[in-house]
Amino acid sequence: MKSKPGGRPLAGDAPNLLYQKGKFNFGKWKGVPGRANLLDAKRPFSFPLLNLFKAFRLKEWQAIEVGDRDWFLFVVLYDAKALTLASIDLWDKRNHRSYSYQNMSLGSHVQFGDSLYPSDTTFLNKDSSIGIYVNPERNELRLAASCTPAKKTPIMLDLSFTLAQEACLPFSVCLPLSEERAIYSTKILMHCSGKIQAGETSHIFAPSDSLGILDDHKGYYPYHLHYDWVTAFGLLPDKRMAGFNLTDNQVRDQARYNENRLWLGDDVYDLPPIKITHPYGHEGTWIIQDTEGLIDLTFYPEVHHNIETNLGLAGVDYSGPFGHFEGFIRSPLGDEIEASKLYGMGEDKNLRL
Repeated sequence: MKSKPGGRPLAGDAPNLLYQKGKFNFGKWKGVPGRANLLDAKRPFSFPLLNLFKAFRLKEWQAIEVGDRDWFLFVVLYDAKALTLASIDLWDKRNHRSYSYQNMSLGSHVQFGDSLYPSDTTFLNKDSSIGIYVNPERNELRLAASCTPAKKTPIMLDLSFTLAQEACLPFSVCLPLSEERAIYSTKILMHCSGKIQAGETSHIFAPSDSLGILDDHKGYYPYHLHYDWVTAFGLLPDKRMAGFNLTDNQVRDQARYNENRLWLGDDVYDLPPIKITHPYGHEGTWIIQDTEGLIDLTFYPEVHHNIETNLGLAGVDYSGPFGHFEGFIRSPLGDEIEASKLYGMGEDKNLRL
């Protein structure tokens, strides 16, 4: 089935600076910005703050999803300044087995730079290490982890992703929460190779049929952060890379500013605003639709990842299941992509901090 074109490829290179001459450079681009310099903002809130306090309000994370026909992996290093989350989740789709590592600790224990190319982002404690290393000179991103907590299944990761221009698809955004507050994100769909191990179980991701996504993110979010998000990716029968990123968040004017994108072949396409609903709760099916007839998806959670923490004025209420999709996304080229050929995850995140 064909549809009329509903959008255009993203155009233009990402800027060198996201904040310049006293204002944010709001927009959406191909590629990666030189510096995501959100700390240079003069008044991200209604009164001037020293960099120390601006940094405390800036939430930052890097996350990586990896998948092939048999396995799905999600790794996140999340720094909310008052607390840090380091997490690994592995899902053996064929055998319906899950493995996980999670460390949530008070304070800030991961340091993020304002430049992704190059960068080293690491989490270390007495029994675990997780590192995300971006080396543009070698056109490579590396994910390495060794987690051996007592009485838990040990997890080892050693994965490489190609950043060569012809083999990866990056896009970036700088989106307004207000005129003076922004969120930034770079997301890259890439080929992947390497090994994972959970206890005695191991798996090799082959570059011919394995993909991964990096999410590099910073934001001056309000005290109550909330968003709904789904993503999925995979190789189509003709071996083209395909995937989508769909978010309903707190950004102003989502018809103009959003991070909804379709990866297809060798390009990235803009998509309209969407809504995600959970009519049967987070463990039931999720419905994802737009108002332009380009997106009609149903997400079926298969394995659940929930975090609930209530500390009075602070709290976390998070649902992040892995699962499969049904339905379609219509590309701007008129192709109708069957969502069942892709696999991914969703998030409904509420954070009071």
